[in-house]
Amino acid sequence: MRKFLFLAFVLLIAACTKDGDTIYKPDPNEEAASTTPLVTVIYDANALGDHSYNDLIYEGVERAAQDLGLRTLQLSPQTTEEGLQYLELMFRQMETAQDTVRRLFIVTSPSYDDFIRKNNKRLEANPYADLLFLETRKPLEGKGSTLFLTYYGAMYEGGRIAAAEERMNVMLLGANRKTPSVTDALQGFSDGFEAGLKLLTAEQAGKNHLASAYLDERGEGGFSVADSTAMRLLRQWNAADIYMLVPVCGGASNTFARLNSSTQGNMDIVGIDVFYDSYYSPYSIVKHIDRALLQSIRQWFANGTMPKHQKLGLKEGYTEVTLNPNSDIYIWAPPGYEGETTPCLSEEMKKEMHEEAVRKEEEHEGN
Repeated sequence: MRKFLFLAFVLLIAACTKDGDTIYKPDPNEEAASTTPLVTVIYDANALGDHSYNDLIYEGVERAAQDLGLRTLQLSPQTTEEGLQYLELMFRQMETAQDTVRRLFIVTSPSYDDFIRKNNKRLEANPYADLLFLETRKPLEGKGSTLFLTYYGAMYEGGRIAAAEERMNVMLLGANRKTPSVTDALQGFSDGFEAGLKLLTAEQAGKNHLASAYLDERGEGGFSVADSTAMRLLRQWNAADIYMLVPVCGGASNTFARLNSSTQGNMDIVGIDVFYDSYYSPYSIVKHIDRALLQSIRQWFANGTMPKHQKLGLKEGYTEVTLNPNSDIYIWAPPGYEGETTPCLSEEMKKEMHEEAVRKEEEHEGN
């Protein structure tokens, strides 16, 4: 499948030339190449199929294509090196392309940051090619736009909610220490949890604890995990009386949630990036990258360009905390509920938490 995508990529960007206003392939007997605008997405290695952030990107791009009548090509390389080969081929061909087909290239991973910043100016010779680079706070010098969805505020709000639960021992799990979006999210949750503890009595606060760990302590991985490893960790955390897992680790998050549900584990798992309607997931902290991309592609299609840099988050509604009504932990207050032992959040409390999280995110991003 990936070899086919690579071949298609080569044909789409390399086999078209221009003669007047006619776009054609080298073989005159072949059907004329389409002049429909093309959106190409280059993912991180083995990113698609994570049931999380990358799959949301895929859905957002395909929705835009359906709405606007665009062509798409979504490339998920097997390795980072293969992804860099895709990018080099893209830049090389766009430098000399003579056709007038509008093309938008979306690069999804900060693992390509060094290459993108060294090569994006190569696109300046082609007025029909544009670039959108995701997950970076730093705008590009030269051609190309950047889009960053800050997760700090939503994670802060999630931490505040967790701290309000009685006897809540939380394991905050990150993919690795080298991915800024991961460390930023963990910081947000930790800050929110600590802020929530300050509002409790000393006795209540003493019953709630937050620990943190990383799946990949040394590298930049940790976004996938073998079932055997995930099961071992779940058992280890259960033995340590961990009641809630917050897994900020891409596709690995889905692995933990799936295994916990299938074994009827006694741990609650917060949904990350996408909404989890599992009985074992009291709430989800969602990143709407699909909506953000839909907006960006519409801007590009309508105006021929996009804002140089966009930063979206909790205030703009591109991240949010979604409470799960199917969960058995009522950390929010359903109508008429008057629990004596389970702390509940009133609508007023939830509103106050949300507004506080928005303020904290603005302060964090300002710094």
